[in-house]
Amino acid sequence: MAHIPDLKAIREELGLSQAQFADMLGVSPRAIQSCEQGWRKPSAALEKAALLLLVAARQGKGLEGLACWNVVECSDELREHCWSYRSGQGHLCWLVTGNLCHGRHVRTWEEKKAVCLECSFCQQLLTRCGSTPADEAVSKAG
Repeated sequence: MAHIPDLKAIREELGLSQAQFADMLGVSPRAIQSCEQGWRKPSAALEKAALLLLVAARQGKGLEGLACWNVVECSDELREHCWSYRSGQGHLCWLVTGNLCHGRHVRTWEEKKAVCLECSFCQQLLTRCGSTPADEAVSKAG
C-alpha cells in the first residue's frame, strides 16, 4: 500500500529548495521550514496542494498536450521563469501561485484568481467538457 509522503519528501522529490517550494505553494518559506522541522503541522490545504503537485509530477506526462503556455503563446524567456512550465504541468497553472502568468509574477491567491479569470486558457479549463451553449447559459444564470 502506498503512503502519503510528508512535505519534505515531496519537496525533495520535486527537486525544490524550501523557498522555491514555498513560492510554488503560495506560503512563506518559514511555514515550510516549520512543518519540515515538526514545529507545526501543515494545514490540510497545504498538504493537499503539495500532494496534488507530486501526483501531477509523477503522473502528468500524459497531460503534456494541455499546456497553458501554448494557448497564451508565452515566450521562451517567460517559460523558463514559470513554475508551471518548469514542472511540465501546464494544465495546473491555475493551482500554482508564485509563477508567471502573462509575464507577470503572481504571488497571492487573490492576484492569481484575478489573472485566471481573464485568461483564455483558464476559461477553457473551466468550461465543462461536452457542454452545449444552452448548458453554459443555464450555468451562468444559475
